[in-house]
Amino acid sequence: MELKKKFGKRIQELRLKNNWKQSELAEKVGIASKTQSCIETGKNFPSAELIEKYAKAFNLKLSDLLNISHIEDTSILLKEIFEILNNAKDDDIKLIYKIIKGIIN
Repeated sequence: MELKKKFGKRIQELRLKNNWKQSELAEKVGIASKTQSCIETGKNFPSAELIEKYAKAFNLKLSDLLNISHIEDTSILLKEIFEILNNAKDDDIKLIYKIIKGIIN
């Protein structure tokens, strides 16, 4: 996944975590709602100034805002999960199963 899309997903993730609409976040950082939408979908990439405004709006350090390492294609994430499970002990797998069931249900 390219950088623009990963960063857009990160901004969307943070916006949803704060229960904000796109228009609300756009207003907080001083851009149009359409521009916000284009950033979240990865069509546009924000300027350095706008990235700083996002960090301030989310009350995050720049390094935390730019942390996009966990955002990958679902197929890549599933592959990594299967690798982790293949190397896990039986007791760990049972615990992971319970955790996943608890989260999903």
